Amino acid sequence: MKKITVIGDIMVEPPFMEQVSAQGTCDFKASFAPLKSLTEEADYVIGNLETPLAGEEAGYTERIVSFNSPDCLLDALKEIGIDALSTANNHCLDRGCEGLERTCRVLDERGIAHTGTYPRGFSGDRIHYFTVGDTRVALIAYTCGTNFAINGVELAEDELCCVNLFRPQAAKSFVPPMPEHYYDTLAYLEKHLGRKTVWEETIGLKLAMHLPVPVIDDVVDEKEQDLWFEKVKADYEQARKKADLVLFCPHSGGQFNENPGRYTRRLVEKSARLGFDAVLAAHSHTTQRAEYLEGKPCFYSLGNVSMSPGTFYSVSSSLPEYGLAVHLYVEEKKIAKVNFSIFKMVEENGDPLRVVPVDQLYRQLSGERREALVSDVSSVFKRVTGRELPQGELQKEYAL
Repeated sequence: MKKITVIGDIMVEPPFMEQVSAQGTCDFKASFAPLKSLTEEADYVIGNLETPLAGEEAGYTERIVSFNSPDCLLDALKEIGIDALSTANNHCLDRGCEGLERTCRVLDERGIAHTGTYPRGFSGDRIHYFTVGDTRVALIAYTCGTNFAINGVELAEDELCCVNLFRPQAAKSFVPPMPEHYYDTLAYLEKHLGRKTVWEETIGLKLAMHLPVPVIDDVVDEKEQDLWFEKVKADYEQARKKADLVLFCPHSGGQFNENPGRYTRRLVEKSARLGFDAVLAAHSHTTQRAEYLEGKPCFYSLGNVSMSPGTFYSVSSSLPEYGLAVHLYVEEKKIAKVNFSIFKMVEENGDPLRVVPVDQLYRQLSGERREALVSDVSSVFKRVTGRELPQGELQKEYAL
């Protein structure tokens, strides 16, 4: 039996970048090394690279919503066995098309396969194929957006080939309405500053006022969604002719929402009905439920891989410091079994973030800290499966 392992959002936010920079070397290997126990037995490992690699001259990550990571990040990802990366996500254009193109080029140079974004003028196959044992597998990746409202990067007509999109760049997600006193306070703050606030400042204000910050993807224009889904359908039909299994990695969902919104639910349901053998979504920055639809495993969000627990805008109640590694066991050209592992992003004593499987942490901790870990993992497990966590020591893998 062969094994494909898939993990979620790999990113380097300001706190993580500062931690690594403080060491005086560009080395992320120690941060990701513990994760290798979940990937080393896999025949193929896939992740979502939620950051451009636009080069130092483009400016590394300083803002929470504008990413650019050093190339050495890939050394750490190769060390844990990453074979392929989805690059279709809302941060892919944070340094424009030039940054996107350089990202593709650096991945090619490092020997890491990728799909979801492409250089300008690209006319080749937009699907990534790989083989495990005697099984041919296709990987398709799309994103719900590119942070157009924040970075202002709008694709020109001849650049639309650069990103697999299943929604217009300018499409808006539903934002929970704020009470009047929020807008009054915001107006007072902007008057005091003498300028409009930036996105990070509005998030900080909402947190300070104990107001919700998630973006919930409950607005669905069904005709528009169906129209854009035709692109996904065409890719799926092309892939199905060449592959035994077709995997879909959509980047969609409201951030920090423990439950998927209506837009993403409908997207995943359409994908399962179309015939994808597994749907492995990301973007919400927290784990969400998984279920079998049309007999196919569908994960609405794998959560984070390397999001700093110290990030100021995260919603701690959603447990964003926990992520999933999904293991697809393949036999006779079919997915025979689906397991998943849970890991935690840990920051301690000023050291750089570490990504540690919870079974390892369980053995390292004792007393109240172990109890707190088990409590968190119980919540994540129940959110994903709808079941109670099995009694006893935390396990390396759990069955879906």
